[in-house]
Amino acid sequence: MPLVWEQRKLGELGIIMTGSTPSTSHSEYYSDDGIPWVTPTDITSNLISDTPRKLSKDGEKVGRVVPPNTILVTCIASIGKNSLLQVKGSFNQQINSLTPNEENDPYFLITESELWSAQMKRKAAAATMQIVNKTGFSEIVTSVPTKAEQQQIGAYFKHLDNLITLHQRKLLKLKKSKSWIKERIIERIGGKEDAI
Repeated sequence: MPLVWEQRKLGELGIIMTGSTPSTSHSEYYSDDGIPWVTPTDITSNLISDTPRKLSKDGEKVGRVVPPNTILVTCIASIGKNSLLQVKGSFNQQINSLTPNEENDPYFLITESELWSAQMKRKAAAATMQIVNKTGFSEIVTSVPTKAEQQQIGAYFKHLDNLITLHQRKLLKLKKSKSWIKERIIERIGGKEDAI
């Protein structure tokens, strides 16, 4: 790590927030076509832009809403799962968020967030309850270079993420093609056996 990288607390890098769950007894808070409402089970990759459950306009008024390019980090139970929210969205109370300020690049920070996860897991292991609250999350120390360096590093990893996504889509198409071909072969073989 270059010597010019500064040690900073996460709370100095942007706005930290803990999520919330709008009351599920108010069905009007949820919608099929609203903004993503993220839970820990939705965090399965570095990038997230859609979730099965969404908040309606009414739900947005009572939920914690963040802008695109906000980093989400699980802070209870499965601590340290991270994802960059690519669209405006909301999240539940098991997640802390970091919305980077102008001096910080979100793609750099999501890349570096794996280091935060290790610190969070150590903090949680030392506590009675497996939790890292907003204050504890804000106090995590990380190293950051200049914004120009962050942007270079972030752009590199963004490119890699895009390549991974592209190849995952190609892989999915190949798997579907393979499945379709297998079905056709089995149908033909099955048809010949029936004719015998």
